[in-house]
Amino acid sequence: MITAEQRRKIFGLQKQHAVDEDDLYSVVEQISGGRSISALTKDQAIQVIDRLARLAGEAKPEQRSNRASDAQLSKIQKLEKDMGWSTDPSRLQGFLRKVVGVDRPIWLTKQQASKVIEALKNMQGRAERRPPPQP
Repeated sequence: MITAEQRRKIFGLQKQHAVDEDDLYSVVEQISGGRSISALTKDQAIQVIDRLARLAGEAKPEQRSNRASDAQLSKIQKLEKDMGWSTDPSRLQGFLRKVVGVDRPIWLTKQQASKVIEALKNMQGRAERRPPPQP
């Protein structure tokens, strides 16, 4: 089971970097399959701590280098807006979870971001080719 020190580290990172509760529990769920921090194993707690540190920018530069680029994140944001999803952030969040298993664009790797961009462009193309509804 998770140690008291690991628990303190997780909540310390959350507080230090203003990670909201939903994001914290999303990370826990992605790693363990559940939303309980108390139920984490030591190894899962290490993964949660590492993920939070990476997301907060504490990771070593070589670990951060695989994160999605600003250009990729901007492209995702533009596609989200073009598709009319910007008014409902849960649309993109659900799409990201389904396609690559993450909840926030900033958590994407370069490869995941490319996959998301291509999938969004394909969806946008299909929507544009659809005939307009008949009155």
